[in-house]
Amino acid sequence: MNPLLQDIEPLIKGSIFVKEIKEPTLNDQLHFHNVHEIALILKGRGKRIVGDNIEYFTDNDLVFIGRLLPHASYIGKDYLLTNQDFHALVIYFHPDWFHENLLNSSDFVKLRKLISEIDRGIKIFGNTKTRTLRALLKLKNSNGLERIIKLLDILDFISKSDEYKCLASEGYINSYGQKDVERLGEVYKYIMQNYTDIIKLGDVSAIANMTATSFCKYFKFKTGKTFSSFVNEVRIGHACRLMFNESLNVSQICYSCGFNNLTNFNRNFKHFTRMTPTEYKKNLYA
Repeated sequence: MNPLLQDIEPLIKGSIFVKEIKEPTLNDQLHFHNVHEIALILKGRGKRIVGDNIEYFTDNDLVFIGRLLPHASYIGKDYLLTNQDFHALVIYFHPDWFHENLLNSSDFVKLRKLISEIDRGIKIFGNTKTRTLRALLKLKNSNGLERIIKLLDILDFISKSDEYKCLASEGYINSYGQKDVERLGEVYKYIMQNYTDIIKLGDVSAIANMTATSFCKYFKFKTGKTFSSFVNEVRIGHACRLMFNESLNVSQICYSCGFNNLTNFNRNFKHFTRMTPTEYKKNLYA
């Protein structure tokens, strides 16, 4: 088992470390770094956890992940069947670049806000993502001072945009220790591999090496969510993606996501999306 804190500093011999990943699958686990991370998924689909946020990702997904923010990505079963390599560009840079005196300057108000929000993780979208994606591919092929200038230009451009959102909740605090990340990492992995099937609390608590009652209390304390709510959130995220398939009706989507009755599915869907499944599906094609 790799350590929860993946020390990137030794790799950053310059000011920035760039890593390109191209593999048949992604062997990720819950972890965090002592530096900031930019993760550009060029090819791949699955689930991403950043702090207490759970989202589906697909090609050209772009997130910035702050120092010491737990995160993991899980490749979807549907993507594995495509026989395409998972392809990502990951860039690490040190938060110590931005000294307090610099960020407190009136010239850097927007940059200061962006840097603080990166601590919660941010997802870039819209035209800002398109421009940032092109800039990151150019940064990959640069070095030295040119690479630093390109990264600063990217941060400056994003700071002046409103096309990004924070991922982890505002009150999120990383309270994980070594054993917590290893334990929760195994639980998350099991859920991501089995959320379309029946998930028994006894099986999951056994993975955590705890009794069912102790595990439920532990999971709520560490994640801020009940275990059942977490599983349902993962399932509803999958359901939202299936809504794009016009050939599937709501009932078919319900049972494809691991729910065993429509009433429970409808209740959870409205809880997480603020819409009924029928309303959601209609809005997609309005």
